[in-house]
Amino acid sequence: MKIKKEVIDNRPKFKLQVDTRTTITVRSAEALKIWQEKYPEAKLIE
Repeated sequence: MKIKKEVIDNRPKFKLQVDTRTTITVRSAEALKIWQEKYPEAKLIE
């Protein structure tokens, strides 16, 4: 039997809270910039 290798993702994660119920996780700074342009009130959580 083969053993599955764990995939470790070292890319940064950014969490944006668009409103009280919606939280978006993005992986790149470019995507973060685009989301913040669409939703200027969005708060960066992590």
